[in-house]
Amino acid sequence: MKRIHPLFSLLSIGFALILFAGLGFIMWRNGNLLFSPGELSGVSLAGMALGGFASHADFERECQLCHAPLETTQNVLCENCHTPIKEQILSQAGTHGRIADVQRCAGCHPDHSGREFDLVKPAMDQFDHTTVSFSLIRHRLDYDHAQMDCMACHETSSSFTTSLEKCAQCHAAHDPSFLQGHIQDFGQDCLQCHDGHDRMTDFNHADSGFPLEGKHAETTCAACHGSASPGVVLVSANTQDDPAACIDCHAEPAAHGGMFATDCADCHTSLAWSPASWEGFAFEHTAASGFSLARHAVGYDGQPLACVACHTGRVELLDLQSCITCHSSGIPQAEFLEKHIAQFGSECLDCHDGADRMANFDHAGVFPLDGAHAEIACEDCHQQQIFRGTPSQCVDCHAEPNIHAGFFGLQCQYCHSTKAWSPAGLQMHNFPLDHGGQGEIACETCHSGPYTEYTCYGCHEHQPDEIREGHSKENIDLQALQSCAECHPDGREQ
Repeated sequence: MKRIHPLFSLLSIGFALILFAGLGFIMWRNGNLLFSPGELSGVSLAGMALGGFASHADFERECQLCHAPLETTQNVLCENCHTPIKEQILSQAGTHGRIADVQRCAGCHPDHSGREFDLVKPAMDQFDHTTVSFSLIRHRLDYDHAQMDCMACHETSSSFTTSLEKCAQCHAAHDPSFLQGHIQDFGQDCLQCHDGHDRMTDFNHADSGFPLEGKHAETTCAACHGSASPGVVLVSANTQDDPAACIDCHAEPAAHGGMFATDCADCHTSLAWSPASWEGFAFEHTAASGFSLARHAVGYDGQPLACVACHTGRVELLDLQSCITCHSSGIPQAEFLEKHIAQFGSECLDCHDGADRMANFDHAGVFPLDGAHAEIACEDCHQQQIFRGTPSQCVDCHAEPNIHAGFFGLQCQYCHSTKAWSPAGLQMHNFPLDHGGQGEIACETCHSGPYTEYTCYGCHEHQPDEIREGHSKENIDLQALQSCAECHPDGREQ
């Protein structure tokens, strides 16, 4: 085997030392840029400096600020300068607090791509905006179909604070009248309802578990969800436990008085609050019980009357003693009711229907009480306190006199008045009733049969044969002979 000369070995070692020394000098002289893959970004934000540097290009020769492979990971070195980002990650707030695998800074912000390279742009291309609960699916293009950039909605590219004022400006420019009314109804906190998809557009309310049916379908969104509505809580689109119980919007009526449970759906539907449903049937107090609540909405004290005021036990049962107790409250009412019960009894519902037809009742609207009728007691016509359907014809109370039974019909008012039944007034008798000069003659003298018929025979010399003979001389036939009063209206011979 051929041996290497010792002198040659010494020269090789010397050359290597010189080479490494030269490389070390060059690396020191160029700030370790010998192995740099490219220039660092010089893009900076106006007025912003981190660690005393405006951009990465300012410390391009100090590779150790970002690279210490044997000492620590790169993200720790990044966070030494980018302390606001570190705070977001630790508190899990802000943009970086929501990014998965956030320690791989270079994965979103690669550098060494030249002075004009924007470190933020590749991050934006990769960033999943839904991680901040707002999708960009409807915000990629503006109303004019131009590409939207981040600054259209955010204040700065460092904090990316959302500017709700920019939301209003953009949408107002497209439809100012709509946005004005929308803000009035729901306020200006857009993100409380909108998530960018947008769930308010073509939203099916039934999917929320509360279908809008009946009267609910006619209400506006703001009526239940509007911040401008007094006493109504604004419900967020992200809220999963939106109010859905009737009592959340509809206060229990004072009339219920705690008699019913708060599950309104047991009796009411969204089609209409009234009539309610009772045991499967539409309930309206007047139709169901025959008693109107028109005069029983409030008590003597002006406070609403609850169901329990009259229904002291089960709601379908009524204790009339509650009527007496209520209407006896106070001296004037007690004195009146004592006499009232003495006269009419304690079965209130026999006379009263709640409307109340007995209070301030004008009998003239049904049957005028004048003349002798004004002097009679109620029970003379309304026997057994039956008022509804009481007959109003004369013959219903006054039997037809035998003297003209079947003669004049039943239109008593033609001859009689309410001043007195007798004497009657004969309104249509043209023939003198004192015929013969001996005073008023009896009806039967001429009306031997029905009062609608008369005869002159049987009086004075009125004999049928003589009458016919005398009138035949005047050429009066037998048929005309029967109508004496047509020729003798005053009863005289000539």
